[in-house]
Amino acid sequence: MQGMPKDWLIEGLDKSYQILVLVLEGVSQEQAQNISDGPQGWNVLEILCHLRDYQAIFFDRIKRILDEDYPIFRLYDADARLAMVIENDYANQDLRDVLDNYCSTRREIINRLSPLKDEQWKRLGRFAMDDEIDLTMPVVHVLLHDADHIEQIARILRQ
Repeated sequence: MQGMPKDWLIEGLDKSYQILVLVLEGVSQEQAQNISDGPQGWNVLEILCHLRDYQAIFFDRIKRILDEDYPIFRLYDADARLAMVIENDYANQDLRDVLDNYCSTRREIINRLSPLKDEQWKRLGRFAMDDEIDLTMPVVHVLLHDADHIEQIARILRQ
């Protein structure tokens, strides 16, 4: 595989969720529901729910790239993100259950990717607007998404 070695990507997936677990260690349900990123911002619980739900979307893309020939993906815009908050009742989720689900799915992703051969990492999918992607893109997207929101949670908790 040209580009980033797959072992680095898998190690990144492993480390990023472990960092999130450490950041949330000792955070109570009440804190997670009440500490937010400003008056109109999401609270810690909502951010974690968002991470969980988007990770599931990325994992679906990974599985489809591996299992289908040239799958087509839809984009999720701001309206879709906000709809998930309501549909999935982020405000009333249990912090530890959400974190456990997030970690479990992450381990599934790692287990699915770890044994792959270089050729499998080159499999392609695309978005409706014809942007072609290989398996690396949803993995890198997970890592960048994690970094963005783990930083956000850590910053909120420091307030």
